[in-house]
Amino acid sequence: MNRAVPYLPIMLDCRARPVLVVGGGTVAERKIMHMLEAEAIVVVISPEVTAAVKELADKGELHWLQRMYEAGDLSASLSAMYSNGIDIHSNTDTHSNTGTTSTTSENVQSVADLSNQPQRYLLVYAATSRPDVNQLVAKEAQQYGIPVNVADRHELGTFINPAVIRRGRLVASVSTSGAGPIISRRVARELGNYFDEDYELYIEFMYYLRHHIKRVVHDPQERRHVLEQAAALDVLAQIRHKQFVWWDEHQIEQWIIQYRGR
Repeated sequence: MNRAVPYLPIMLDCRARPVLVVGGGTVAERKIMHMLEAEAIVVVISPEVTAAVKELADKGELHWLQRMYEAGDLSASLSAMYSNGIDIHSNTDTHSNTGTTSTTSENVQSVADLSNQPQRYLLVYAATSRPDVNQLVAKEAQQYGIPVNVADRHELGTFINPAVIRRGRLVASVSTSGAGPIISRRVARELGNYFDEDYELYIEFMYYLRHHIKRVVHDPQERRHVLEQAAALDVLAQIRHKQFVWWDEHQIEQWIIQYRGR
């Protein structure tokens, strides 16, 4: 039996960072949706895509290069692809008399911002139906030091995506280290039943309370003590019994006074 890979769980900030998805089928679509939810700049390379992905491209919510993946795509800049006339769908308007393509200023700016980065992509997903293409993508991504996920053979990649539970600021992830996404999703559903919607308000309030404490309590030891007292509050129970009332700043300051120096 193979030893489980000791994956390192992390929370990655993908906002306004470029991510490449190679493939346009249903598996690729799931990857794309997750990346858009993370507010990444999504680039898709595939001759064909699902109707949902095409709609997103038509709306300018992602960049679609309508062709096969080619060696060197991970090193080429998006601005160069525009200048070379490669067909890229990104809220584009094609002029019939010139054959040229124009984009909205917002999309042009996002592409231009990528052109000077030595390592353009934050993450790469190989999600085609062709194992040879996925293997090529994985090999090139690792050559450039870019984390890569391979949909059909996770062992060829350098990271896997866990099943995710979101309750506002609460993000919980589940991985079975290669035992399969179906099992991961099943475990995630069970956890989701435990971490119900009440946690969203609870975590939001604790975030608000913690940052207020950090702003007004400057001594590190005193701050740690007050934060420990905050963590012990029965806010979640109050929320579940419909008894919780949001604290204003005056209430928080009065509560802090009670615990400072204790």
